[in-house]
This record gives sequence, structure tokens and C-alpha cells, in this order.
Amino acid sequence: MDEHEGDPMNDQGTPGSAEGFSVFAVDAGWPESRQVTGHGYNRVTGHIHVYLWFGSPHFDPQVEHVTVLSASSGNAEASEALERAFEIHYHPGEEPPASLPASQPVTITTDGKPMAFELWRNSSNRDWVARGCIESTELVLSGSGIEPSELSLVRVSDLTSFSNPFAPLG
Repeated sequence: MDEHEGDPMNDQGTPGSAEGFSVFAVDAGWPESRQVTGHGYNRVTGHIHVYLWFGSPHFDPQVEHVTVLSASSGNAEASEALERAFEIHYHPGEEPPASLPASQPVTITTDGKPMAFELWRNSSNRDWVARGCIESTELVLSGSGIEPSELSLVRVSDLTSFSNPFAPLG
């Protein structure tokens, strides 16, 4: 879990409320593991975020995978997540660009509707980074082995069906 004040999840695994914030996930047809890998809530700003991983249960980057960050609008976590995604997926081992390179548009189905996202592809492999906004939720996606346009994102209100690899045992 991220080191932030408070806990945005209640006992039922439901994200806490921030005005207009929603958690988005790859739809239930995803064949691999579905995991909550981080979340945070800032009591001062009211910002909330949730990271979800879709891929190998052991985080194998060679297996097709997608990470989805849902962050309340204006949350600094969204820009930090985008920067980390560039470090990992866009040009691994290099300094992140001083400013974002030109993106290309991509359409990703979100809640059954086509939504425009910005897309950056790594030219030397199948890695990519995408960013979009749905109502008051900023989304940062990164992945490999699957075309982002083939994804279908859905709003989720209950995260209890997702495993949490960082949960205490017993």
C-alpha cells in the first residue's frame, strides 16, 4: 500500500468517495491475474488513487499485461504515474523526457463507449503508455503484449474480487 494518510478503502473493498472519482479496470474477460497493487488517500487534498495490475500473478513483464491507475482529477499521482510509466515502458534505462513527446490518439472502450486517449509507443518493443480522462477521473495505462485499442475498461465499485499481493497472510 502507498504511504499516504488515511485509507480510501472501506471494509468491503469499495473505494472511498472523492467528488466524481471512479475506479476503472480491464473488463471481466481478462484471462490473467487481476490485482490491486496500490491505493492512497490524502486527507488534506481529498485526492484518491487506485493502481490495478492485469497480467501474470508474479508480475512477469514478458507476459501480456496492463497497469491501470485511476486518480481523482488534479491528483499529482497521475503525473507521477505517467513519469514512472515512461521510465519503465517508453525508453527503459533512459532519463524521462523533459517534456512529453508527441502522442498519437487511440480509442479505448470505456464503460461501453469509445473514449479518446493519448498514446505513446516504444518503437523497439510492444510496450506502450496511454493517458485519458473520464469525468473526474484521470487514467494512466501502461502495458505490453496487447494493443490498447483492444482493451475494454469498466467502472468498478467493489475490489474484493481482485487479489492483493501485499496483504498480510493469515
